[in-house]
Amino acid sequence: MRATEDSTTLYSRSGRGFAVIGWLFCLGVPVTLIVDHHYLGMLRYGGIVLLAALLVWILFWAPYVTIAPSGVTVRNLIRIHEVSWPAIQLIDTKYALNLTTSVGKIVAWAAPAPGRLGTLRTAPAELRDLPESSYGPGHSIRPGDIPRSDSGHAALWVRRYWEQLRNAGYLDSATIEGRGVVTRWLTREILGIVGLAVIAAAGILFVRY
Repeated sequence: MRATEDSTTLYSRSGRGFAVIGWLFCLGVPVTLIVDHHYLGMLRYGGIVLLAALLVWILFWAPYVTIAPSGVTVRNLIRIHEVSWPAIQLIDTKYALNLTTSVGKIVAWAAPAPGRLGTLRTAPAELRDLPESSYGPGHSIRPGDIPRSDSGHAALWVRRYWEQLRNAGYLDSATIEGRGVVTRWLTREILGIVGLAVIAAAGILFVRY
């Protein structure tokens, strides 16, 4: 894994599993209504089903972390953060992958830390040869740094890339351009939520069957 490689995009493995389960529940509503011949129920509850499906996509499927030569891109629920490498001051995994930057902390929704069960299954061999900044006092690591977890997997990529650039002196010499964080609102997602919420409310209020 070298800093000259092409970009790599990471998604939450557990999140995508939740997304599939959520969509199956969403699909079950119209199927049940059609089987029972409640066709007006499709108009009454269709907006709610579509809104729920969109929220499942926003919450569990869409978020990602991209590691690239230009920096790290964190796509959360309704915002996306583009962080240049010189802007990163600290990489942490408390509760999730956290990037402390020159303008504040960015938490990656796509890289949550593991629960207690996930930490119990960790073999000592998994904790060897991690990036230097993964270890705390006494060569300890946070549960969120376990490589098999979403947060640990993302942190492993980010730390190795960042440490290679730091150790080579690129960050100090500003060879890599950019020292800031660019944050953008995801307008289409916001408009989709608002629009489907209006449709869902109209269906409940005005459609009877």
